[in-house]
Amino acid sequence: MKKIIFTLILCLGLINTLSASYAAEDPVKIRAKERKAEIKAQRIQARAERKAQKAEIKALKKTYKKITKDVPIMRALELMKNSPASGAYEKITGNNPTLNPMKIKYKNLGEIKAEYRNYNAMPDIKRKEITINVNSKHKNAPYEAQSAVLAGMTSFVDKKESVNELVYSKTLEAFLWNYYLKKNPDLAKDKSPLTISENRNLKLYKAYPRNSKEIQKVVRKQRPDIKYVWESTGYTHREYTEKMRKVYEAYEATEAAYKKQNTVKYVPVLDLKEDNTAEVINTNPEKEYIKEHLRGDVKANPEIEEHFIHQASYENQGRCEICGCPIEGTAPAPNYENYEDEEY
Repeated sequence: MKKIIFTLILCLGLINTLSASYAAEDPVKIRAKERKAEIKAQRIQARAERKAQKAEIKALKKTYKKITKDVPIMRALELMKNSPASGAYEKITGNNPTLNPMKIKYKNLGEIKAEYRNYNAMPDIKRKEITINVNSKHKNAPYEAQSAVLAGMTSFVDKKESVNELVYSKTLEAFLWNYYLKKNPDLAKDKSPLTISENRNLKLYKAYPRNSKEIQKVVRKQRPDIKYVWESTGYTHREYTEKMRKVYEAYEATEAAYKKQNTVKYVPVLDLKEDNTAEVINTNPEKEYIKEHLRGDVKANPEIEEHFIHQASYENQGRCEICGCPIEGTAPAPNYENYEDEEY
């Protein structure tokens, strides 16, 4: 009897020892538990991300409900809002001649006209509404590329077009794309048609960043209908020169900031909050005359800042055809103190 009891006790002890040893050394069960915990954590994180994304999209739709229904366009506008081209963002949100927010949507541009099928975007301008139609094939393009295109499109606020207006549009687009590339160089590697187009336009701009000479050549070649129409509303020679100067200064600031700090810190803001409704007080009659007579249909020499002799207009012998000043002899010499010599 004693032997039986001793044997049972011995067996139980052996079983307990083996069980503990097996449980401690079983790697399969350990990995299974760890994997289960990892999957649970991933599900919790994914659920939280989906919730945050839904909240973000809801907020974007509330902000841009009067402008667009497309989330990619909303994200592109958010990028523009926090960029040096925030002035273009202001135009989209209502600071334009219509005093209404612009409408933005994706559209098959080939449906408008067959020759428009490869355009990146086109404006549709009416008296109280401006719509920007983005080529539907660019829906999946990087938000930064879409943002650059939209910024360029804000240059068009009426139906009159000119070389100055188109050149400035493509210049602003190139500048903003360059700004985004400084922040994220990998964007240039994207193979979408819009990114390829932006890279090509930026290459043209960088050839002559001060005056966009190469972009001007392309514009005049592609648009023979306005090849000699230099000015339009908001893009008289003086206005155009000032706008281009600001873009060039912002471009130089971007390049300098990147070279010194490898990051973009301060870049001048372009055309921020242009007030289209402000009342003009103490107006200068001379400036008002020039503003009135330099219309969008004027065909003139684009280099107004470099003329040294006034040229009489055929219709008005008392005014210079180029700058609109009264003809009293020699024109004032141009001021180059803000510019440095540049070799091309």
